[in-house]
Amino acid sequence: MKPKRTGGYRWSQLLGIAMTILVLNITPSALADVNVSPEELKAIVQTRELAVQAINTRDFSKIKPYLHPTFTITTVDNQIFHTADAFEKYWNQQLSGPIKNIKMELKEETVRTFLSTETEVAYGEAIAVFSFTDGNVATMPMRWTAVLQKFEGKWTLQSLHFSSNLLDNPVLNTSQQLGRNLAIGAGLGGLILGAIAVLLLRPQGQQTTESKSPTE
Repeated sequence: MKPKRTGGYRWSQLLGIAMTILVLNITPSALADVNVSPEELKAIVQTRELAVQAINTRDFSKIKPYLHPTFTITTVDNQIFHTADAFEKYWNQQLSGPIKNIKMELKEETVRTFLSTETEVAYGEAIAVFSFTDGNVATMPMRWTAVLQKFEGKWTLQSLHFSSNLLDNPVLNTSQQLGRNLAIGAGLGGLILGAIAVLLLRPQGQQTTESKSPTE
């Protein structure tokens, strides 16, 4: 019995060592110090600012050189784009309906994790301000996650993901209300135009007969 217990203990030790090695192989950055210079951090912030400017100004030409060849962006409505041109087309389509303009502002609190000296994973919060064609304005809190990789001497966006609370969405509520108002307005306009058409298309003899008083 004693050799069996000793063997079991040794197997437990070997299993613990194997699990430790496995963890070290999967997440080496979690146990290693990654030193990034202030210049690298400044370049990372510059890439992030260019991405926000591209969204707010609808000019994606400046951010294109800072997109990784395997770039991917996932939008709030669960759509995925792999090129700036495809995302630009989608973004402009969002501004062709009741939404007139969108401005995004990232909060300063950004959590960064460097997997290596050339790979960063960051996440934080943002506020999107939606301006509608009827003059209303709505704000929507959002969260974002980004992966940046250094490619050809520049910090490039490899992946970008946005999310929001779909159960508390003031933008969706405003859009639905605006849609209902437009539907009501279109219905009233149709009734008015229909009444005018009936009066204009009514036979002349019928108008004369109805205009006479009962005594005549």
